[in-house]
Amino acid sequence: MKKLINIGRYSFLLCFIFISCTSSEESEIPVPGESKNENGNVVKEGQDFVTDYSIPHLNPSNYYVEHTVTYDNKVILNYALEWNADKKHAAWVAFSFDKVTSANNVKRTDAWSVDPLLPSEMQTTESMHKSDGFDRGHLVASYDRVYSKEANEQTFYYSNMSPQLNSFNGGFWASFEGLVQKWARSGKYDKLYVVKGGTLDQLLVNFTGTKKAPDGTFPKTDVNGCTKYGLACPRYYFMAILACKGQNDSAKEDRYQAMGFWMEHRDDYGYEYDNFAPSDVMKQYAVSIDNLEQKTGLDFFCNLPDVVEDMVESSYTQGDWNW
Repeated sequence: MKKLINIGRYSFLLCFIFISCTSSEESEIPVPGESKNENGNVVKEGQDFVTDYSIPHLNPSNYYVEHTVTYDNKVILNYALEWNADKKHAAWVAFSFDKVTSANNVKRTDAWSVDPLLPSEMQTTESMHKSDGFDRGHLVASYDRVYSKEANEQTFYYSNMSPQLNSFNGGFWASFEGLVQKWARSGKYDKLYVVKGGTLDQLLVNFTGTKKAPDGTFPKTDVNGCTKYGLACPRYYFMAILACKGQNDSAKEDRYQAMGFWMEHRDDYGYEYDNFAPSDVMKQYAVSIDNLEQKTGLDFFCNLPDVVEDMVESSYTQGDWNW
């Protein structure tokens, strides 16, 4: 998509993006002969990784944050997010898998904490997630970031949490998370970029669930689609995937592939913790990136050269992916 749709302060998205074969620093290097880019982000002070392929086109109405770690004496983008202060919810989170960040070196830390990079007046806390009937649903999953202890700890910032129905968080949503992690650690791709989110312009309004959460409370939202503590509760979640493989393959069009997922936030899919949706079910929720951009108003893969962006976003082939 060459022009960002202005969705103001009322959108949120969930996407997984798999892309380029390069490192974070190398992701600004254009494909030879394909360098034209009319919609890419522009580097500003404090936004060192904003041209990384995983980062959607920035919305100036939101607050942009980059969480980094130092690993093997090198600064790595662990994940980035855009924060919608009015909705008390991330508009999206973005990160990548490569040889380093896909490693499985540490256990889940459960290091719940406020996000130290958000202004204090924007921070969400543990008390805002108490007894509301919803899970603290990770956007960047804990198991997405197990290459270092610090990287995993950052996934437990409350800015990375979304109010999710229990069976959705641990069953249906977790099914797609596991699929993405499988692809990321398969060795088939040189690099995978990921963006996740949920719709802040389409919320779960006037909802009362029929199943109690583990806290013993029925999930409930108000007329504005917010929990009892004012956290926006998305009606839809999504993932967008772009993969790159065969960096030295001269057939450039064969190096890239992209696909998205779009799903409604419900508790009746029939999947629970440790009972995940099979691939034939997940395939039904696949969409092209162009389609996903229309649904979310976000501009994914904006830092790609335009000719590559057009190619990978227009369509997808399910058979290209290892389900």
